[in-house]
Amino acid sequence: MQPSPSFNALVYALVRHIPRGKVLSYGRVAELLGVPNGARAVGWALSALKYTRVAEPVPWHRVVNAQGRISIKGAPEAASEQRARLEAEGVIFDERDTLDLSRYRWDPPPPVVTELLRGAGSGVPGADAP
Repeated sequence: MQPSPSFNALVYALVRHIPRGKVLSYGRVAELLGVPNGARAVGWALSALKYTRVAEPVPWHRVVNAQGRISIKGAPEAASEQRARLEAEGVIFDERDTLDLSRYRWDPPPPVVTELLRGAGSGVPGADAP
């Protein structure tokens, strides 16, 4: 099942607001969008950035798996790029290639998320494709 363009637009709108040096997990992005079992759909949306013509950058590299690890499958160069981008923002990985979610997780209050997403469903926001 492919997520709808409006779902992708919401993912991009939310991810675009993750501050430098902070991350969200795929599952947390889905939860904040009201799709509690939508982690995989978030991954599909971010993966679609490489095929989507967009106007504003989306910091796709700030989304990691629930264990705090990079989980790009089948694209080692994209995984290396994601890590390099996160490290450039000050994120530190441990010897197991894991970042400390308690330190780097962005936890926006629900009213902030509501405001960020207001009007995001129309059009496709931009991206800096992986």
